[in-house]
Amino acid sequence: MRRLRILWLVLLCAALCFSAAAEGDSSPFLAPGEEPVVTEDSYVSENIAIHITSCRYEVQAGKTVQKTDIFVADIWVKDIHSFCRAFPGEAWGKKKQKIIPLAEEAHALIAMSGDSASDLYGGWLVFNGEMIGNRNGKKWSKYRRDVGILYESGEFVTRAWKDIDREALLAEIEDKQVWQIFYFGPRLLDDEGHAMTKFNSDVNPVNPRSVIGYYEPGHYCFVQVDGRGTKSKLEPGKKNKGLTLQNLSIFMESLGCKAAYNLDGGKTSQMYFGGQVISTPENGGRKLGDIVLVTEPLPEVPAEDISVETESPTKEPTESPAEEPTESPAEIPEK
Repeated sequence: MRRLRILWLVLLCAALCFSAAAEGDSSPFLAPGEEPVVTEDSYVSENIAIHITSCRYEVQAGKTVQKTDIFVADIWVKDIHSFCRAFPGEAWGKKKQKIIPLAEEAHALIAMSGDSASDLYGGWLVFNGEMIGNRNGKKWSKYRRDVGILYESGEFVTRAWKDIDREALLAEIEDKQVWQIFYFGPRLLDDEGHAMTKFNSDVNPVNPRSVIGYYEPGHYCFVQVDGRGTKSKLEPGKKNKGLTLQNLSIFMESLGCKAAYNLDGGKTSQMYFGGQVISTPENGGRKLGDIVLVTEPLPEVPAEDISVETESPTKEPTESPAEEPTESPAEIPEK
């Protein structure tokens, strides 16, 4: 028990150190031109800094103690466009894919399961600065979901459904102020960054979880919570329980996040780093319709090197039908 408490203190100290670095003069990045430094649990370059810590988190549940593995990736990006999303074959809502090939195709340094928005309805969706899904805000009043909004400025905010000014949000989207909109939810912290007790979600019991945390523009975290009886990587012979939304909210506040947003969990929930899945998803995890990731900025192509297609385009191949779901819908917890 004492060892577990020490591990948890190390995690909190690491988070405080990264925050202190942000407040001081030191930069989390390497100097321009330096080669990236890569370790088993970190990646640092002139554009990106990723540091991953893990802990065996304990929650008192009546007379018993529930434990679960949690992975926290502390992330700095110099350019907000390094914080992006990808879906299989660049074909929104058409197919699903395992996280490793999907992350590799997107050149992800780190990736996490997304919000499964192709399985949801209503609202506007913005992927990498572009509105997709042809929803145009329809069915918003029927599917009352909190949203997570990442702006071009690097600011990340969460908004309760009842507090969303739809006209103002649409104007921000059309004015290209919005870089991403997430639509699974719910929000996990209030406007002051404090833990909440009530949530706009039916998926409240213990479950694996994937979360985006926000500290300040350019500074975020990906949080992966294992669960559903998977084997612990941190405590051999033990299993992972998962977290309720309330305990997840408490955890995100303990990290010092100003905002936190819940993505799709359960069998979908998984984290990728260093060419492998570092979490322990249930039954190996399901195929994904989208991921959230961090990647190095794409090199700029000089205008003279851009070729212009002059021939008639060939006919686009017909997309195969979207994969029929074999699991219960993403927003419904599995039994």
